[in-house]
Amino acid sequence: MNTAIDERVRNKIIRILQQRGIKQKELAQMIGVMPQNLNAYMTAKRGFGKKNISRIAKALDIPEEDFYSDAATSTTKLKKARKVPVISWVKAGLWHEAVDIFQPGYADKWLAYDTKDEHAFALLVDGRSMEPEFKAGEFVVVSPSLAAVSGDYVVAKFGDDVTLKKLKILEDSVLLKPLNPDYDDIIISGRDRKNLRIVGKVIAKYVEY
Repeated sequence: MNTAIDERVRNKIIRILQQRGIKQKELAQMIGVMPQNLNAYMTAKRGFGKKNISRIAKALDIPEEDFYSDAATSTTKLKKARKVPVISWVKAGLWHEAVDIFQPGYADKWLAYDTKDEHAFALLVDGRSMEPEFKAGEFVVVSPSLAAVSGDYVVAKFGDDVTLKKLKILEDSVLLKPLNPDYDDIIISGRDRKNLRIVGKVIAKYVEY
């Protein structure tokens, strides 16, 4: 990518961050890169590359082509970043659409992550069952409004347990699959399926450094 495009991308990112009140460190977390790496792009020490531009566009919920056109940003309506609440796994298991996630005291921590789902929330990953993709101490952003399909990462409640797993829908059963081979699959079939509820689909991973 040439220097002129990089400069255009850089200026537009600065403008959007200022208008939305997002810090550069928060943007690094939103796209899953180290803050020093993003700083290298923003200070022209390194070029962005198409992959990073695509990640930034997705994180900021704007068309990717806006970064390649001087006119696009001026016609794009920029909004203040929506922050999602970090809630407990217990609250995730109790979640339903009538819950007011913005009520005082519902969450002690909020993550800057733009999403169109006003019901989205975040969870702190614990345990090792989803390594190496999801590690303890990282956050997952969950959309309860999006329908999950086979192959998606989901937060599911089965009985009293709430868990992060990969969803596999088979002909006669549902599989909640860990990525770590040291952990067993959860196979749900027959009448047990009535005790399964997909709380939401994982739409992002958020890492703090």
